[in-house]
Amino acid sequence: MASSFLGLYVQREALLLSQKALDITGNNISNINTPGYTRQRLDVCSVANIKGTLGYNTAVTLAGKGSEAVGVAQIRDRLLDEKVRNYSGDLCDSGMKTSTLADVEDVFDAIETDELGASFASIVNQFKESLQSFSVDNADRVEMANIAINNAESLVQAIVNYDSKLTDISQQVLGDTQATVDRVNSIFAEMGNLNKQIKDAYITMGYIESDMGNYHVMNDYGPLELKDEMHSLLDELSQYGNIHVEEENDGTFTVEFANQTVVSGKDYAQMAITKENPEPTELAYEIATTLRDKDEWYDLNVKFDTGGKSQFLVREGNAGDTVNITGKDNKGAYLLDSGSLRGSADVYNGRGIFTETVNDVKTDANGNEISSTDITNPYQGIEYYRDMLNSFVRTMTNEMNEIFDGYGEIFTYENADGNADFRTAANNFRVADDWKDYPELISNPTKNNEFAELDNTYIQKMLGVLNSPQEYGDGRVSDPQQFTPEKFVAHICDNLGSQVEYETGVYNATDIMLTSVETSRSEVMDVSMDEEGINMMNYQKWYNAIARMVTALDEALDKLINGTGRVGL
Repeated sequence: MASSFLGLYVQREALLLSQKALDITGNNISNINTPGYTRQRLDVCSVANIKGTLGYNTAVTLAGKGSEAVGVAQIRDRLLDEKVRNYSGDLCDSGMKTSTLADVEDVFDAIETDELGASFASIVNQFKESLQSFSVDNADRVEMANIAINNAESLVQAIVNYDSKLTDISQQVLGDTQATVDRVNSIFAEMGNLNKQIKDAYITMGYIESDMGNYHVMNDYGPLELKDEMHSLLDELSQYGNIHVEEENDGTFTVEFANQTVVSGKDYAQMAITKENPEPTELAYEIATTLRDKDEWYDLNVKFDTGGKSQFLVREGNAGDTVNITGKDNKGAYLLDSGSLRGSADVYNGRGIFTETVNDVKTDANGNEISSTDITNPYQGIEYYRDMLNSFVRTMTNEMNEIFDGYGEIFTYENADGNADFRTAANNFRVADDWKDYPELISNPTKNNEFAELDNTYIQKMLGVLNSPQEYGDGRVSDPQQFTPEKFVAHICDNLGSQVEYETGVYNATDIMLTSVETSRSEVMDVSMDEEGINMMNYQKWYNAIARMVTALDEALDKLINGTGRVGL
């Protein structure tokens, strides 16, 4: 038989619950504008009645023990979290490409009309006109030859200027990427520290059980503010690359980044940029494969096989205990397949048809291959458009110099060591010393015309190079493109315009999808003033009803205690 005072005890607990429900509602309302806050809910259930070996019993004599709070939960949808993070990575990937290619487009817009109002086509035409004038004017051959050289210098300077602007864009991308990698490393460290705090908080709050040394927690409850902070970091990390998240039995979060485990418990990885030479990969991301806690990381210079060097965080073991996440795995899938870091790698390294296939092979201590990363990047990025300029220089130089084979050179792109490297052709493009030292080379290369009579043979061949379609490539491209010099540059601009339009379309479409899923997630996890207002009124009515019940029980007990056995009362 239940005690006569059981009702008061039950209502006392109900008063505390209704007050706590009001407290949680007030907490939600006060955090309505707090970034990353997830609305909370008090979970209440009926008290189970247990007696001896009867188990759960709802007989009349044992029923009516009221309600109790199970815990305070967050309102989140893991599927929506995953969708938001996937779309966020895709958006930042296309956003990086769109903004960078727009900068490249500005460079090639200058090719059509530069800051002085002269287009590249007009510069080429001036060079052609100076050759034509030289071929018909015999008054002062040296003076007319110098005019041709000056126009050739203008042509050279335009190409060098365009290459320099592309270099500026590359350096900007590299600087932004380094800042991003630093932030990613900071996030990894913060997550490791948060995991430790979360696990300790579960133990302190009593929401954890140990089974044969393994921890099991009530994942719906626990340190909600710490979880909010973790989810905010996960949302941010998804902007930089593809992630996968698992909540472990001990309450901690295990995080994968670019298909590599980077956070597990309090231990975490670090990553670094390597700007390596020689070709083809100039920008690569390396992630440590061994996870450590904050007390085990410190700075160490790591040297890479290709000669590059980076500040990398390693304490012991092999400095090469890392994995290159820039390229593809042995199944042909990108390890890092989304996020701004993927976009940076594509626009920085992408050489389109000029790319070379290279594999980065990892082996174990016995020399057995354990992984292979294809670091080929066929994307049409900054280096693709630089190579288009390089191919223009290569073709112009080779075709012009072939006319004067054995007598001298008109153009050159040799570096200080005397090597003609295709990859630096636009940067080293210049009028050859042979022509500068002997301006009349273009009409009298053999120096046999002692009377300086007019000879159009070589000049007409030079004009033929400028007026007829030529092949552009790096000597390896199987199907080189054929355009006149002016149309080749127009082709570059048209191709770039189409690419920017495509990336912009991808960005806008992804933005629409992200906005949609963010709205759905917000409807689940964000605080709604209307909903909290309704809850507040419901909990207030609950509180008032319980208070009235306490009054009724008090009156009943008063009658029982003070009125029993007194006749007439």
